[in-house]
Amino acid sequence: MTQAHSVILKIDGLTKLHGQFKALNSISFNINRGEIFGLLGPNGAGKSTLLSILAGSSKPHTGTACFDGMQIQPNNLKLRARIGLVPQDFAFYEDLTAKENLVFFGNLYGLQGTLLTKKVNEILEIIGLDDGKANQYSKYFSGGMKRRLNLGIALVHSPEVLMLDEPTVGVDPQSRNRIFDAIKTINATGTTIIYTTHYMEEAESLCNRIAILDHGEIIACDTLQNLLSLTKTTINFSIIENDQTKAGLLQQKLPTLKQATLQGSYSLASHNNPTPDIINLLVNEKIQIISMQLDSPNLEKVFLSLTGRHLRD
Repeated sequence: MTQAHSVILKIDGLTKLHGQFKALNSISFNINRGEIFGLLGPNGAGKSTLLSILAGSSKPHTGTACFDGMQIQPNNLKLRARIGLVPQDFAFYEDLTAKENLVFFGNLYGLQGTLLTKKVNEILEIIGLDDGKANQYSKYFSGGMKRRLNLGIALVHSPEVLMLDEPTVGVDPQSRNRIFDAIKTINATGTTIIYTTHYMEEAESLCNRIAILDHGEIIACDTLQNLLSLTKTTINFSIIENDQTKAGLLQQKLPTLKQATLQGSYSLASHNNPTPDIINLLVNEKIQIISMQLDSPNLEKVFLSLTGRHLRD
């Protein structure tokens, strides 16, 4: 992943209403040039609404979204041409082959001749639809192949910012990995990526920074490492009890230590990894360890702690 150098997208006080419902509620954040920016949120959080505004397909009721210092507007076609969007729904013609789809959309952006041919061939290789697959009708494609073609169409005009709305839904591991490789290849050329997903491990693997959107509001926006620090690491361990431990020695040394119902079982939660402190204490006091398990923070735990565990149907 490339390092960000400057702000390319500035979102300031963005609000979007659907009737009386606030799909976005005065959100503000920046996206840096050249980064892969993750956008997470439960169903109905406002992710697709936000992408629609950033792509110039929809107008906010209040606030602004600026691309490279210029306000994004539906009628600003020149600015919108610098942005690519991979929607959740398939946005290609199933009665055309993969190559014919790319040529068609390339023509819409004014590409012709050898330049178009070169671009189409590059994209087919990036998305793994080169060789014989390029000339197959897309209606016969597997779900993963369709997802990759969807991505390829958004690349045909070489956008400076590429937005992907859950691009790996329903694909097999092979297609998912090919999409990841394509995203990394595209990003390595300097393209800024905005990536929405429900798969936390994807955001952990790909993204420089991550924003969590809920009920139309940004409730967190930071690097993965800083987000992980919002939850605690928990260590669970079992020991052979002796007179010292029965007398509360461990609780005296570690005041936040909790004793489980099962005799000899304990747990300790901390924002820092408590494993070395516990091991040193047990070794120094000659307390025999039966088992020890570390429960480290991950993005899913952070996400659930911030958005709650109730269903969002």
